[in-house]
Amino acid sequence: MQQMNMENMNPVQKEFHASMQKMNHEMMQGMMDSDPGKSWMKQMIAHHQGAVEMSEIVLKHTKDDDVRKEARKTKEQNEKDIKELQAELRKKER
Repeated sequence: MQQMNMENMNPVQKEFHASMQKMNHEMMQGMMDSDPGKSWMKQMIAHHQGAVEMSEIVLKHTKDDDVRKEARKTKEQNEKDIKELQAELRKKER
């Protein structure tokens, strides 16, 4: 993979990059749980949160109606998935 040059990124690319870095960090933290099921849920919560954040970024910056529609759908579905995973994780951590 080609080395990323942050200097050449536009502001939107920098927002996406920051969101992806945050998501990757949180997924790595989730991976550290020794229980494979809880580890997976923690990683997936972070993954879905990353999708929500990236959707919010594109909604803030694009005027393309088709992209906006898909971003809204993605955001809504991932927020639902996060709630379900968090509820299941709470049960497992009791």
